[in-house]
Amino acid sequence: MKIVAQVATWLFMPILMPIYALLLVMYVPSEAINISEGNSLYNLIDQFKLIFLACYFVFIVVAPAIMYFFMRENQIIKTVQLDDKKERNFPLINMTIFCFILFFLLVKISGDAHLPKYLYGLTLSGGVIIGIFIYVNRFIKVSLHATGVGILTGFVFAYAYDQVYFTIVALIAVILVSGLVLSARLYLEKHSPKELIIGYFFSLFITFAINYFYPF
Repeated sequence: MKIVAQVATWLFMPILMPIYALLLVMYVPSEAINISEGNSLYNLIDQFKLIFLACYFVFIVVAPAIMYFFMRENQIIKTVQLDDKKERNFPLINMTIFCFILFFLLVKISGDAHLPKYLYGLTLSGGVIIGIFIYVNRFIKVSLHATGVGILTGFVFAYAYDQVYFTIVALIAVILVSGLVLSARLYLEKHSPKELIIGYFFSLFITFAINYFYPF
């Protein structure tokens, strides 16, 4: 059981959740309620899908990872999984900055073109949530893994709510993954139930709201 929990922890790292979310909505068949609004990520041509995935991968995975290793080398952080909440401040600040950089980059490059709103909403919700958790981290060590799967769940459900058709299997898979990750962190005694619940549901509701109502 411990091995399963450890594998789940590494396989579903927080920085990978936006990539999994995009892969789901881009490649699982769906049909938007209002086709004229152009909010279907499934209907994007493959070239555009790869471009946007690459943008997210660079800013949400590669850039934070580089900063993480830089901080490890310079002893700014010492624990691999940021178990000490005091060590979380700089990585969280970096992640927030990269989320907003990606958001404004997407706004800039799109210009007057109409991109699916979820491309903006996913990175915007990540920046907002992590920014809030920088402050909350002063009082409680909110689970970043729970935050990650909360963002995944909120995003996929917001997208599905905007579709005429979206397979229920994908939604069930997201719930199962969330349960697996939360159980793994609890089993490994990395977080209390309170830290997991706050991270998961707070992230889920904010992500759903931002992606569903964007642009405000």
